[in-house]
Amino acid sequence: MPETIVFSKIRNGGIFEDEFNDLITHGNAEIEFKMQSQSSGGIAVLYAPNGTGKTSLSEVLASENYSEDKHFIGEYNGTSIQCSNNMFHVIKDHINRNVIPGDTSDYLIGADIRREYELKKKIADGFTKAFAELPKTIKSDYKVTKVGDYLLNRIVNADALRYIKDIIPTRSRGRNINKEEFINFISSTVPSLIPETLNEEKYQFVIDDCGDKKLIETIMSISLDDIVTNAEIAIIEQNDDAIGVIKKYSSMQSCIVCDNDEFDASTLLERKEGNRRRIYENLDTKTKELLDKVINEPSLKVTDPFDIRAKLIMFISNGEIESIHGLKEEIELYTSFAANKIINTLLSCFEGTTMIQDFATYSTLLESQPQIDSEELLFIQEIISENIGPEITIVRDEENDKNFKLMLGGQEFLGVDRNKLHLSTGEQNFISLAFELLLARRTTKEFVVMDDPISSFDSVYKNKIAFCIVKFLEHKKQIILTHNTDLIRLLDVQQNGCFNLYIIRNTSGGNNGFIKVNTEEKDILINLNKLVKLFQNNNNVLSNHILDEKMFLMSMIPFMRGYSHISKDGDAIYTSLSSIMHGYESSSVDITDFYKKLFGYQFANTHVISVDDILSLDCTDINIVDSEQYPLLAETLRQTLIYYYLRMRVEKELVEIFNVTINPNRPLMLNQIIRKALHYNQGDQDEESKRNFKVFFTSRKTLLNEFNHFEGNMNIFQPAIDIAPTVLRREVTAIEEKLLQIRMQYRPN
Repeated sequence: MPETIVFSKIRNGGIFEDEFNDLITHGNAEIEFKMQSQSSGGIAVLYAPNGTGKTSLSEVLASENYSEDKHFIGEYNGTSIQCSNNMFHVIKDHINRNVIPGDTSDYLIGADIRREYELKKKIADGFTKAFAELPKTIKSDYKVTKVGDYLLNRIVNADALRYIKDIIPTRSRGRNINKEEFINFISSTVPSLIPETLNEEKYQFVIDDCGDKKLIETIMSISLDDIVTNAEIAIIEQNDDAIGVIKKYSSMQSCIVCDNDEFDASTLLERKEGNRRRIYENLDTKTKELLDKVINEPSLKVTDPFDIRAKLIMFISNGEIESIHGLKEEIELYTSFAANKIINTLLSCFEGTTMIQDFATYSTLLESQPQIDSEELLFIQEIISENIGPEITIVRDEENDKNFKLMLGGQEFLGVDRNKLHLSTGEQNFISLAFELLLARRTTKEFVVMDDPISSFDSVYKNKIAFCIVKFLEHKKQIILTHNTDLIRLLDVQQNGCFNLYIIRNTSGGNNGFIKVNTEEKDILINLNKLVKLFQNNNNVLSNHILDEKMFLMSMIPFMRGYSHISKDGDAIYTSLSSIMHGYESSSVDITDFYKKLFGYQFANTHVISVDDILSLDCTDINIVDSEQYPLLAETLRQTLIYYYLRMRVEKELVEIFNVTINPNRPLMLNQIIRKALHYNQGDQDEESKRNFKVFFTSRKTLLNEFNHFEGNMNIFQPAIDIAPTVLRREVTAIEEKLLQIRMQYRPN
């Protein structure tokens, strides 16, 4: 089943024409990925001249939030997609990449290295989870919230106590714990046995008391040898009881106990309180502390499973110490059980996980010598060693938890400003983009979008980058935006038929959207021999789609001139065609005859083309071949003819206006004519005017092309179609207006 995106709407300010607001209605909404066998990846190449909106499209796809001014709406395999789905990983033009992003772990994808990183993350997550849950469990089960709580002081295992005291505080949460030592402690410590016959009421009393009441802590901290026996302690308790009853029933007219009508509550209360005060003041300090903090604790009158009040009162009254020793021993036993249960809770923090085994495996991997074992990094390493010099190595950072570090010639380079790498621009661009592709390989996003990935690369690196694109991203669905036909050709060289090709059309009044290029035209774009066969017109495959024979032959002149150089007996043709490629000439040639000699096809009609034919061209009405059948070729020939016309027009005007002398044996190129015609000396009256004219003409995109590229790689498509139609129209108008200004200024008559 085809993997397809259908864009119903694409908006980025006013950059895209109105048709992009409803592509489905206007057609050309679909982009289908060319899928590869035994791979989940596929490629769609979107060709567009500069100025069409490639970068604007990549910006829209990179948007994660909808805005009225920038958004897209579409479907992928029948499922709605939009900005908020965040499905596109965008690689921008290398000019915008100042540093190589990410860290080492983003690029090391060998099996052992990947396993080490996975284990490291899993272990770190396991510790984080355990150290977050342990304080909650200890608080809920043992009422321990602070490192000074009594139960923690009952822990006799020093390591366990140290770990717990670092885990409980929010500010640390185990950050100071050595993970390897902790794992060893967990692995080697045997959990304590807790009797199943514990008195649950006494155990719960210990837990609750140690949490907030602190009765047990007070009892255990007082030395009983310091307590002075005082038989009247029981009277204090009796008085306390009596005082409580009197206060509660003081409003009654008779005694609540004996019904005495002469009962005087206030007098009796005063006597009882005075008696209690006398006895209390005669007690020693330690006994007072026990009385205040323990015996009189209201909760003990509700729950006292250890019978603490009675045993303490008896001890203070008559010195009976055996029951107190027994009380303290029993309390020690239960607090010890609680402390051991806390340790057991600590020891079980990884229960139900593979943390112990994972840590052992991870420790073994840490001891191994790191090696680059991913095919992709080895490929980059080979290219760098072959063309640049410094090697990529991987080392362990001993100062940073033995993390991996990628080094280039012994220097860190990830996240480093490219200008600090001491490499040429081409070398920087290659390394930067190659690592961007590795990063994209690991993205979880559905699509990888590349904006002119080989822009400004020299020939040494273009083919290598094409390999990286096809190889590194073989499991990704890719949208490659480019104005460079070299990339299209190189991708096909790396893997024949690996992409579907589309033209992005975004021009006023045009058939806008994503125009799919058919197989035949893709073939002539990629293979020169198939292009030549098309021009040979066997079985009329081309002539049936030619709309204007004369214009077709005129547009073919620059290519035919270059092609004649590699043809048998082509010198005479080259010389003749050169004579009608200069606006200051007045020659004419039978172009039909030359076409037959070069391609073997004879047009039925004879067409003689002169310099004046080119100069009288109407640039607003050029339709050469059927743009439905051959959209790329149609645009190529149209633009080539306009380039041809503009150069001829500028040459003719400048030679005539400024009387530039032409040597018939050494014809001048356009740039030479511009320099001669607009030459000025410093201080000349028209110095500024000529300088401005000169800058204007030497900077025009349509005039920079000397057509010499046809004689080099015979690429008819590049750079003839590297300018958007709207931009080309503006260029034609601007040049014609500038020529009129020059004529009015220097040849007003």
